[in-house]
Amino acid sequence: MKITKENLSDIREDYEKAHRYIDEESKNDPPTEPFRSHYIARDVLSSALRKVKTLSEALEPDSEVATTVRCIHANILKDIAKITIFVEEPRGEVLLKEALELIAKDHEKEPAINVRIEILNQLGIMACNQSNFVESKQYLDQAKDVYFETKELDREPLTMADLFGTKEEVEKGKGLKLLESNHTLTLYYLAQVFGFLDNLADSAQYCHMTLQRQLEYNEYEHVDWALNAVTLSQFYFPKNHLTQARHLLAASTFMLNRYETEVVEKAANPTDRAEKEEILRYRMADVGRCWAKYGLHILATSKERLSADDEPNEDGTRDAPLTPVKKVTRFTGLDLAAYEGQVTDEFCLTFDDAKLVMLNSLSWLNKAKEYYTKETEASQYAKILQDIASLYKHLAFFEEDDGNQCKLYKRGADRLEEIVEILNATYYQTICREAWYELGLTYSNMLNVKLGQLDDKQPNDHPTPHALNKINHLCEKSIRNFKKFIESYKIDLDTLDLPDGISEDEMQPILYAYFHIGRLYYRIITPDKRLKLKNTENSLFYYNRFVACCQDERMRPLFGQELGVCREIITLLPLKIEKLKTEIREG
Repeated sequence: MKITKENLSDIREDYEKAHRYIDEESKNDPPTEPFRSHYIARDVLSSALRKVKTLSEALEPDSEVATTVRCIHANILKDIAKITIFVEEPRGEVLLKEALELIAKDHEKEPAINVRIEILNQLGIMACNQSNFVESKQYLDQAKDVYFETKELDREPLTMADLFGTKEEVEKGKGLKLLESNHTLTLYYLAQVFGFLDNLADSAQYCHMTLQRQLEYNEYEHVDWALNAVTLSQFYFPKNHLTQARHLLAASTFMLNRYETEVVEKAANPTDRAEKEEILRYRMADVGRCWAKYGLHILATSKERLSADDEPNEDGTRDAPLTPVKKVTRFTGLDLAAYEGQVTDEFCLTFDDAKLVMLNSLSWLNKAKEYYTKETEASQYAKILQDIASLYKHLAFFEEDDGNQCKLYKRGADRLEEIVEILNATYYQTICREAWYELGLTYSNMLNVKLGQLDDKQPNDHPTPHALNKINHLCEKSIRNFKKFIESYKIDLDTLDLPDGISEDEMQPILYAYFHIGRLYYRIITPDKRLKLKNTENSLFYYNRFVACCQDERMRPLFGQELGVCREIITLLPLKIEKLKTEIREG
């Protein structure tokens, strides 16, 4: 029996009708019936399935015609399975495996190639969504193998439309185009699966391959592509693959600018255009924040490199200095030189180097603040302020002039002060904690600079009252913020007892706060012996609590150097306290 247009016309009509419901009518489904069009489509496809089964019964199983009908059958089963999965009903996997089994003996034939890859992709996606990542990879690897075998043997895969027509009606190239699209989807999900399997290097590689193929075959949504590229950059720069990270950030920015010219500016409907402009502002702000993270990493790692101990290890070897990785896989067809040229892909050695990186990051964050305002997105606005404060802190490391260094610290502190001023600490506890702790450190760093200036003075050159007041003021500010940080954990400042169940990650900064406050109380300069006695007693109290809490076996290895210093101090401070008490009594 031959297949004629009449044999397949009803089936094709049902198939196309079902896909109109899925692709078009479903957009208008009411919220109360979100799957209405999909249910209708499944019913129509089920009708087509019955007709296909009837047709199959009249065919010689080994004939070419039967192969074509089985592939149509498998396509319909696959689509019913996809709907079943979409509407969150069981049996989707059963239907997919039934479809795969149906074309088992046809799997190398051209009508079966695309539908086989699509079924394997769906099984891989389903297994991935069920957290069966090893199984998912097996299905996706099979789909990948089918693709490479097809390319190697120069086969001509077909589309569903080709299956419904005669050989003369096959649309040249459409099947190959679908093959490439299906393979891109395979690679996309392999990237996800590798990520879930903690094989991040392969995940990143497959992500990049997916993005490149989407560009090559012009199969992308501008904003989605940009977000995937910028997300991938976040994998590379922490590993110091700075050139690759910068390339991805540049590509993301390029694509959003293309979205503006190709989509936003061509939107005729004012409402539609406004919505697209809002999306552009939103996503450009996010990409800008990622550019800033890249700059922050360069500054922080540059500081780490320059601060590294040059002493040899115990075995006599020296650690190799951190170096940026120059290896890069570039996107073909994108001219990104103008974007990449805005910031370096090297670590910084001088203040001038660091300032350029800092200003570039600051520019991106200021643009992001135009979208994430304190009135509309308080928490995100606060996180941007945190990043700005970090930029000033890192730049201060490179500044050699004490006065300018303090000014940079002060600018960072101003941003952190704004955070605790605008946020309600009850609702934004985590961010406020981070701000209080960082403020304590920042004012302590400023104090170190001021004390260094005192140490540099000649013995007979007495500090001015203003300089002493400045030192005391910084001590008090630092202490106040560290105490707010401590109190946020419901810790009584009179006892400093740690609450039960506190985690190791929480304990470490709390103990650092104890250590810093102990030091800060001792740094306060006053001629009043009674006040000096009180400050020294407070210093001893915090140092003692620090040492006591470090008896926790989880903490002891983290504070080796500080613990040694504190044990020495707590043997000396009681002597100073007794001496002050004696002087007060005798005075």
